[in-house]
Amino acid sequence: MNKTSLIAVALIVALGMVFSASLVSKLLVRVRQERAITVKGYAEADILSDIAKFSCTCCARGTTMADAYTRLQANRQAALDYLLHAGFRGNELVAGTIETVRIAKRNEQGKETNETEYFDLFQTICLTSTNVQRVAEVSTGITDLIQNGIDIKASAPEYYVSDLKDQKLRLLAAATEDGYTRALTLAQGSKGKVGALTSAQQGVFQITQRHSTDTSGGGEYDTTTIAKTAKAVVTLEYAIDTGVR
Repeated sequence: MNKTSLIAVALIVALGMVFSASLVSKLLVRVRQERAITVKGYAEADILSDIAKFSCTCCARGTTMADAYTRLQANRQAALDYLLHAGFRGNELVAGTIETVRIAKRNEQGKETNETEYFDLFQTICLTSTNVQRVAEVSTGITDLIQNGIDIKASAPEYYVSDLKDQKLRLLAAATEDGYTRALTLAQGSKGKVGALTSAQQGVFQITQRHSTDTSGGGEYDTTTIAKTAKAVVTLEYAIDTGVR
């Protein structure tokens, strides 16, 4: 065998060794990567809203702006008196700006003219209180003022949780503990041992009505009920020691 042939053989052997080493390296990496377990942890807790928001709109109509405004003042005062009598404080009530709508007269062809038929005025009163049960009661009871000739419209109340940040932290801790317990169960079934946490991902936070299965990719926050359920999900990955080296 001449010198050129020896060099060629040596190159082939060297390339083969490099290729083999690469395969072994990739296999070891794969084995190490497969020695992990991914689990989801879940936790939920029943919570109660401690802040409520409610608004009602007073309406008035008059042939002149002054007439409509006088009626609006009377309707607004009746609504405020009702809310104050229900036990709310003045600093819990905020009256918004007055909205004015001019309605033009129409001629025989149904087209608007430059003359005014009447004016409609609207003003919204917003209530924010920690007395959520009382807010729930007045939100339905205030429309009884209609019987007294008060033109008023009420919106549905909204209920919120003030310590939501703390609730989230508690649930995330509980969900993480739940995930670890699941990892232990799965690892023990395969004769493995749970090692270090290698990654953790927080899922969306859901606040729903009690006994609801509603979910959303961006997270749910039900504001229609006082009693709610908060739910948290985490995705965890743990290293698994199988005892094989």
